[in-house]
Amino acid sequence: MKLFALLLIALTQVASAFAGEEGKPAYDPDQFFRAQILPILQTRCYECHSREHEVEGELLLDSKVGWQTGGENGPAVKPGDLKNSPLIQAIRHLDSDSAMPPKKKLPPIEIALLETWVLLGAPDPRLEPSRK
Repeated sequence: MKLFALLLIALTQVASAFAGEEGKPAYDPDQFFRAQILPILQTRCYECHSREHEVEGELLLDSKVGWQTGGENGPAVKPGDLKNSPLIQAIRHLDSDSAMPPKKKLPPIEIALLETWVLLGAPDPRLEPSRK
């Protein structure tokens, strides 16, 4: 029940991006990424998975090409596919060997937002690594 509520909150945030003028859809996938996903990656993942720090597992998450190329285990995200996206499996902490972040699981709302992002096709406008 709690998971359902969190997914509902995440989807409500996504749905609010759809409300345009005169009932026209205004969903902007790039804006969704910048407003909801990028802050999670920056605060929770960049410490170990960006060019600004020592890279763990050869995985960079500071650019689209980084997660598309992936690390030691291939692409980190398979757009539209939660089950086969290693990033999603890692943040769910289903396997203690690959759990990310390793010390503490992400808050459920952040997991739900990342899952929503993958289900939406993992939109990511970044072409170059970000600079903090």
